[in-house]
Amino acid sequence: MCGIFGFAGFEDDALLRRMGQVIVHRGPDGEGSHTEPRFSMGMRRLSIIDLEGGGQPISNEDGSLIVCFNGEIYNYRELRDELVKLGHHFKTQCDTEVLVHSYEQWGADSLEHLNGMFAFALWNTRRSELFIARDRAGQKPLYYTQKGGRLLFASEAKSLLESEDVPRALNRQAVDPYLTLRYVPQPETLFEGIRVLPAGHFMRWREGELTIRRYWDVETPGGPYRSEAEDQQELEELFEDAVRLTMRSDVPFGAYLSAGIDSSLVVAAMARHTDRVKTFSIGFDSPIDETADARNLASRLGCDHHEIHAKPEDFERLPKAIWHLERPIGDVLILAYYLLAEVTRREVKVVLSGEGADESFAGYSFHKIIRWTEWAHKVVPGFLTRHVVAPAVANAPVDLLDKLFVYPAHLGKQGRKKTADYLRHFKRRSLNGNYIALKALFDLEERRGLYADGFRNAATEDWVRSDPEGGPFLDRLLKLQFDDWLQDNLLLRQDKNTMAHSLELRCPFLDHRIIELAFRMPARMKLRGLTDKFAERQLGKKFLPGENVQRSKNPFYFPLEYFHKSHAIQDLIRMCLDEERVRQRGLFDPKVVTQLKNKMETGEFIYLKQVMSLVILELWQMIFLDREKLW
Repeated sequence: MCGIFGFAGFEDDALLRRMGQVIVHRGPDGEGSHTEPRFSMGMRRLSIIDLEGGGQPISNEDGSLIVCFNGEIYNYRELRDELVKLGHHFKTQCDTEVLVHSYEQWGADSLEHLNGMFAFALWNTRRSELFIARDRAGQKPLYYTQKGGRLLFASEAKSLLESEDVPRALNRQAVDPYLTLRYVPQPETLFEGIRVLPAGHFMRWREGELTIRRYWDVETPGGPYRSEAEDQQELEELFEDAVRLTMRSDVPFGAYLSAGIDSSLVVAAMARHTDRVKTFSIGFDSPIDETADARNLASRLGCDHHEIHAKPEDFERLPKAIWHLERPIGDVLILAYYLLAEVTRREVKVVLSGEGADESFAGYSFHKIIRWTEWAHKVVPGFLTRHVVAPAVANAPVDLLDKLFVYPAHLGKQGRKKTADYLRHFKRRSLNGNYIALKALFDLEERRGLYADGFRNAATEDWVRSDPEGGPFLDRLLKLQFDDWLQDNLLLRQDKNTMAHSLELRCPFLDHRIIELAFRMPARMKLRGLTDKFAERQLGKKFLPGENVQRSKNPFYFPLEYFHKSHAIQDLIRMCLDEERVRQRGLFDPKVVTQLKNKMETGEFIYLKQVMSLVILELWQMIFLDREKLW
């Protein structure tokens, strides 16, 4: 696990050093670089495998291929054995070296042989060609910017900002999707001119020309389907192997544990391969705290369990978490992950997580809601939905709606309105439009009202992607989520928060073999009646207590309704959303922002989340655009 960085088309030794120094947290154990005319690259190393011999860059036998690598190749031992039989000679025991020999043997097709998480840069000295690739699920980040035949790339955007040629400027077109989704969908970022190499893609740069290609995608075949027994057996075998591979390490490791089915399965599988698993959970000392459930399961599985509790005063550390995050996510839950990673790193250097299972096996409540709504529109005339059902929801007691939704916070009048609007306009929207409408933080009307006069035309739906083509309805919905929510929200916040503390995160459910299997399964293996993640729960019956198998997914969220009146949070709000500051920034109407702040007193979770998303955006601008030191 490392951080990589470099540039092509020009020379600047001082810049290369600065690019590495600003991301030293990603690799405090070592550094390395390769420089030649008009090309330089470097890395910071977090040593996990082959602690003594795994320094980078690493080259092939004749030095014609040189690689800097961020990530882990889990099947490196098997690949190494295969490559040795094909005549390749290795000088280390590390996973990095398989990359140069694999590329030497198979070229870009080598990516199909890799099982792991990665972003690597490979320089071909003979062709003066740069090859950069990112893993299938997007677990490891890669940013780049190009202009005038020059290319800069890095694991973190802050490395690119070390160049005087990269402006510290807001990508104004990205503000609208940020307010809607709470993140900016790749390949765009909030930085003007800085882009993301999308997951499952590679790029080539040669003589100032850049080309990008996709080498892997989630497919939605829609059958023919096998028997449930065959699917279940393969899932068990692949999951067991995925956990085994992700436990390969020369340093201590542990696991995040929430007591949900995903992390519980991971920890139970780990316990079958090692004596005593160290587990880590975070809570909030509030009525919705679920750390007791995680503690009980850890005890039953014989784990060495650790608990972290976030407190209101921890919000003083939000600016530092945003600095590490770089691509802001408009949800204060990022702070919880930052705190969890910090404490976990004191005990271990590698941590496993159940991340990624929901996106393949339909684990969110909105999967059910959208699917049920689609089914209902096939049997209920549209005019009844628009003129009877939607008005009924709009006038229903909010306490009743709270009971119908899994979300543990108070839905409130604004949440009721959004639900009614979702139902009223469902038929006229695309699948992606409905997916966005159901989870949008600010809808189109709210964004138009929020923007300042000179920015109001930024409110648009032009950035909404088209629907996936072909395949069953549920699989197309999951593919939408896989292509942005997973990569631009969940995995982003996990990578940046763990690496902020030099901690490596591994996700067995993101083994591409499991993802491909899940999308080959029929919908009934994912959603069956009121049961989500059916195949996972069937697997859990073999290895987990009954209450953990049956336990419904409780959304993991920061309970702002119990925190928002604290001094730490109120101080942040006053600093970031002061009327004069908002006016000078020029994005939002100061009076509308003030009205929104006043609505926080209702305790409705949507208003709380909206205000904090604006706070996070302003903190990001203060840190990266204004270069203010806030810690």
